[in-house]
Amino acid sequence: MAATGRRYAQAAFELAKENSLDRWEDDLTKVAGILGDSDVLAFLDAPQIPDSAKLDGIGKLLADVDLLVRNTVNLMTVNRDISKFADMYRVFKEMTDEHRGIARADVVTAVALDDAQRDQLAAGLAKLVGRSEVKISESVDSSIIGGVVAKIGDRLIDGSTRTQLRAMRNSLAERPVD
Repeated sequence: MAATGRRYAQAAFELAKENSLDRWEDDLTKVAGILGDSDVLAFLDAPQIPDSAKLDGIGKLLADVDLLVRNTVNLMTVNRDISKFADMYRVFKEMTDEHRGIARADVVTAVALDDAQRDQLAAGLAKLVGRSEVKISESVDSSIIGGVVAKIGDRLIDGSTRTQLRAMRNSLAERPVD
């Protein structure tokens, strides 16, 4: 299932690079919003509804979307793969970020970051993972006490005070101080 979404994303990404990556990204975001409506997705995925009715609906719903993007949605619908659109869109965004040298990080801090702290953290993480830019999605969890926990792709960077205290406690339990 994921492989199908990846194939569509790869094809869309290649077309987008030849045309306008920014436009494709904007239009696919619009499509994702529209297909996020479960009724729309159910309509396009329903086997009992003729393809002509589905394609007509897509034409109306996506009238302001680039023709190539609309054709991608049409193809996914006719091939009965429209339920994989969310996966395709996620993979397309990952490919776009990779192409632009951008990484995305989920960051947890004990207190909310101000703009200067956020910028400094993003720059430090970018340097750490070798990317030109890191975009941060942040959340606050006071149970980490202090520091930062960041997840970038499959990398976990745990600089939380809670983890440091736990490591110190384990170290002391293994070899007590005289």
